[in-house]
Amino acid sequence: MKRVVKGNNPQIRENDSSFYIPEDLIAQILANLPSKSVVKLIVVSKLWSSIIRSKYFIDLYLERSLNRPCILFSFLRGNIRFFHSIFEEATPSSYTSTSSIPLSLDTRLFPLSYNVCPPVRGLICCQDLDKVVVSNPSTGQFLVLPKLNTKRRRISRFFGYDPIEDEYKVLCMTVLQVSYDYVVSEEHQVFTLGGTEKKKEATWRMITCKVPHCPATDGICIDGVVYYGAWSNSRRQKSLIVAFDVRTEEFTLVKLPDGVIHFSSDSELVNYQRQLALANYSYKGKFEWWVLEDVSKQEWSKISVVVPSCNDLVGRSLFYCRGAISSGEFVLTPSFSDGSFFIIICYDRKEDVARRVEIEGIGDGSHSVTTFLDHLECPIFL
Repeated sequence: MKRVVKGNNPQIRENDSSFYIPEDLIAQILANLPSKSVVKLIVVSKLWSSIIRSKYFIDLYLERSLNRPCILFSFLRGNIRFFHSIFEEATPSSYTSTSSIPLSLDTRLFPLSYNVCPPVRGLICCQDLDKVVVSNPSTGQFLVLPKLNTKRRRISRFFGYDPIEDEYKVLCMTVLQVSYDYVVSEEHQVFTLGGTEKKKEATWRMITCKVPHCPATDGICIDGVVYYGAWSNSRRQKSLIVAFDVRTEEFTLVKLPDGVIHFSSDSELVNYQRQLALANYSYKGKFEWWVLEDVSKQEWSKISVVVPSCNDLVGRSLFYCRGAISSGEFVLTPSFSDGSFFIIICYDRKEDVARRVEIEGIGDGSHSVTTFLDHLECPIFL
């Protein structure tokens, strides 16, 4: 019998079924790996690179990530911004430790530097001085966008995703102060990061806003719509919520809940089980929560919450309510961090039980800590 040496003969490998693994099976296997590992595996072969970069694989990976959402922490240490994530299911542990990913863009730090938008489908957008940056905290990659077409320094930016066209978009607008009490946004510009199967010219585009307003809060993207608090120039209503449709690039207004006249320093917009919610900060464990039940009718429902033994768990009175995780628990964070770890409070409203969770990796030397819920691990390349 003649001995056959397979070696590197591609023809023999293709005809030998023992060497063949279907592409969809490779994708299924890779989708179970951490995103940091997946990124490294693109150098294995052209086939693996093609699979990992495909829209099919990215959608598959994100679909699985939906079942394991993360809590993302952003904080400054020295002049470097770090991103530190844990899986929501890890929060029952007293201590949780994962690696942090640094993002160093500029050694100069100003109060408005490194403003970070809430994560959208695995990616984040932040601002460093006059730079607008899109980053993937799961891989450590970041993309510095072209310079805005403006000479103004005051810039508000928001980040969203259009699930129909499979596009990420960054919305930026400058602020024009016409008089002492009249401030309005201007120069509304959009940058599109095309879907995995579509490439568009990488440039900022001017769009029209028919609703005079001035942004007042960070934005949050829910089902293709970015919501953010704003000041109106109307004497009847000074505060309102603006809804920016990522696909149509149109602005509409949403009225605040009855009894809420204006945004204050102790309130913010959050995602509550894919519904927009307005939460105020918790003082001594008490906070109020308004949920937008019907967007078209602009109907809100109110929830009043009292977290038991909140001060005893942390030893502080002021907390930020960050929203609710997939289990339905509310997540609260203290107004500042100290010590060698960062503390969060998870409150189960149904069981009326609160627990303290200590997050290692954030603490000594860290400041400006921000907590984001519903973050997904994502293998998208920038």
